[in-house]
Amino acid sequence: MTAGELIAQVDALRPNQYALEQKLQWLQRLDGQIRLELEMTHETEMAEEPWEAYTADTELRAAFPYDTELYTAYLFCQIDLHNGEINRYNQSLALLSAAWRQMADSINRKQMPKGCGGWKL
Repeated sequence: MTAGELIAQVDALRPNQYALEQKLQWLQRLDGQIRLELEMTHETEMAEEPWEAYTADTELRAAFPYDTELYTAYLFCQIDLHNGEINRYNQSLALLSAAWRQMADSINRKQMPKGCGGWKL
């Protein structure tokens, strides 16, 4: 899924006043967290560095079936937080936490953490 496709879905579900560039920065930050906290801690092949500026055509890091729920909940959190809608933010954060946990659990089941291969005495 591309960043532009996701942002279009989020804007349809929760209309907001935030610019495309702001939402792209938020998505880039989440992809950076995915890389640092999940991918770099496991023995896996990683996609390109997420540090370059995102565009609407940038492919997001999280894979199906975790991508839509994770990124949607994250953008909802950012929108709600910046709008000062704390009750909505708490609900969005609960959805985000569940989506993150499901993706992290999937990665933990499929890939060996770095430094855990083999016996050490």
